[in-house]
Amino acid sequence: MAEIPVITITGSQQKEPKQFFTRVFCLRKESPPLSLLIEYLKARGATPIIPPEVTDKLLNSWNWVGMEIGYAKDKKPILVTCVRKGGAQDDIFKQDIEGLLNFVEAHREIDNWRVADQLRGCRFYIADILDKNDITEEGYDFNGWILQFFQENCDGMVQIDGQGFYDEEGELLFELPPADDEPEPQAPPLPSPPIT
Repeated sequence: MAEIPVITITGSQQKEPKQFFTRVFCLRKESPPLSLLIEYLKARGATPIIPPEVTDKLLNSWNWVGMEIGYAKDKKPILVTCVRKGGAQDDIFKQDIEGLLNFVEAHREIDNWRVADQLRGCRFYIADILDKNDITEEGYDFNGWILQFFQENCDGMVQIDGQGFYDEEGELLFELPPADDEPEPQAPPLPSPPIT
């Protein structure tokens, strides 16, 4: 079965995109079709914007790879991708899982075993790619609903770049270092010793 190509909403770019990733690492064998995600978003009062080329057949396919889903006409859409173990992107899957697993195992935290187990059992992950230069609070909420859909329906665990891994209640399980474009928290400078 051929994989579905990524469908793009065309539009002019004004700034160099600054990509920001959020992911859901899922234990379920198959990812649900995008039509179920669209219905989930609509049930939350959102109006997902789907590229006109996308047919019902594509939305109902279980073997999708990615699609841009808009949340506002004047904002760039969110690219929702699915990377499967043993699929066409298996090399990317292995590289991402191994990299995160090595990091988690190298940092002995109280709850790192939950994250390590989730990564080891992961069958596919959803990666949402957002443009930090062109997203609003509405867009972050919209993306949160996408993450929630896969977390709830696919035995998923959410991971946000520069933040960490979250449990189903939204509590931080394992902290990740800040993203490359975020400054490291700095300790306040120590006062100079008095001169005597």
